[in-house]
Amino acid sequence: MKLGSRLRGEFPRGWWSSARWWVTGIREPALSTAAAVATVVFVGEMVRAVRHRDEPRILARLAGTFEGYVSGLLVNGAGLGVLVTMEIEDDLPVVLMVLLSGWCLSNIGVSAVVFVVVAQSRIRRPEAWAELDFVERHAPKYGRPPETIEEYRALHLQE
Repeated sequence: MKLGSRLRGEFPRGWWSSARWWVTGIREPALSTAAAVATVVFVGEMVRAVRHRDEPRILARLAGTFEGYVSGLLVNGAGLGVLVTMEIEDDLPVVLMVLLSGWCLSNIGVSAVVFVVVAQSRIRRPEAWAELDFVERHAPKYGRPPETIEEYRALHLQE
């Protein structure tokens, strides 16, 4: 895919005045940040992931990106490590330590479940995930009509 067509896909005509472009552009990073910091908010998404663990189309549409859940594991694991070192040095009240540890552990639990379910699905059904990745990469965005063969194929696979 050429740079010009890639830029047209990301920045369609009138993008600066398109509310849809701005909302879509802000939504994904915001959900990923929320998944990294406050994964507990996505308990419903975790339950949905477990219920639909054999349906890649549903798993691909979970709120928060897969990268957000992975970063949730890393951020909260690091937070737990910081809490342990602060407790060792007696710099933290016990009540605060218990609350923050519970927060980090619950975030790690939700992130770990989503991570394992999606990873298992990707391992078990690679052809379905390859199709979904193709659609995500090539489907026209923001209501723009398809221009290339790949975009037409991605639209056909979306249906």
